[in-house]
Amino acid sequence: MPIVKTKEELNRYKEFLKDNPYARPMQDPNWGKIKDNWTQDLVYVEENKQIVAAMAVIGIKNSNGKYFLYAPRGPVCDFKDYDLVDKLIKEAAVLKEKYDAFLLRLDPELAFEERPIYEYKKLGYDFRTVGEDIHSFTQPRYNMIIDTKGHDEESLLNSFSQKGRYNIRKSIKSEIITKHQTNGDTLNTFYELTTIMAQRQGINHRPRDYFERLIKYLDGQIFTSYYKDEALAASILIPYNDKVYYLYAASSNNMRNKMPNYNMIWEELKWTLEKGYRYFDLGGTFSLDDRDGLYKFKEHFCYPHKYTAFIGELDVVYDREKYNEFLNQ
Repeated sequence: MPIVKTKEELNRYKEFLKDNPYARPMQDPNWGKIKDNWTQDLVYVEENKQIVAAMAVIGIKNSNGKYFLYAPRGPVCDFKDYDLVDKLIKEAAVLKEKYDAFLLRLDPELAFEERPIYEYKKLGYDFRTVGEDIHSFTQPRYNMIIDTKGHDEESLLNSFSQKGRYNIRKSIKSEIITKHQTNGDTLNTFYELTTIMAQRQGINHRPRDYFERLIKYLDGQIFTSYYKDEALAASILIPYNDKVYYLYAASSNNMRNKMPNYNMIWEELKWTLEKGYRYFDLGGTFSLDDRDGLYKFKEHFCYPHKYTAFIGELDVVYDREKYNEFLNQ
């Protein structure tokens, strides 16, 4: 069967993901426990009774009355093995009827290339990539990823911008201390800072139990930066295979000039080196403009302009009319 239904199949599926170079946190079965208001189905392809490709598909009813199906950062296989991915998509076709879906979307962590786009369009799929409104993608196409291979602490620090190094040293001189502690108290602190930051920026934020599930089901790690006993910044990291994801971060309105965020990321990077992870993913940005505050902050660590542009979104369209409406929302 193409869809995991039994405990035995689930165990085989998890074993396939273990240490798989294409596996990502959002493709882990536990992601469905975190996104608990979405459906989740685990699709796979077998050859010689061995799983060779997999895809976790989550789904939610769209305002058009039909389901949006999504394989975030999927599939778990070589995206440039076009026939294999095509088989996987065809195995997932049963979900179209199960949920009355209008779309299945895949957005792999693959750096931009022209050839795969051409090959998938030749197979009849839609592909949203360069040229589309950067804000129209489900997840940002640009990610700031640090490759720690070949680095020790000194060489990694020296790879940052001059201003980035200055801000880290300033945080140390300002007596900022970052602690790695993951428990109920530090989660409460993180959530309090998240609320403060959301109010400052005029945005919404996730509920506390969402972050609690991240810690429980994906081994989330909390780092908190303090000045004396006052928490000034905090973040949740997700270590997965050879990469550490800087997934959520928050900061206080106080003493921002002491650069607690720089201290926090520096300590997280040192932890990444110590634990032997290769990549540290600072997350996405919708701009590559130095005048954009978020990009400029992350670019200090990915200097100069060491961003990764992902290829975009492969869309399997089941209902063209509803799909076009969805794109124009």
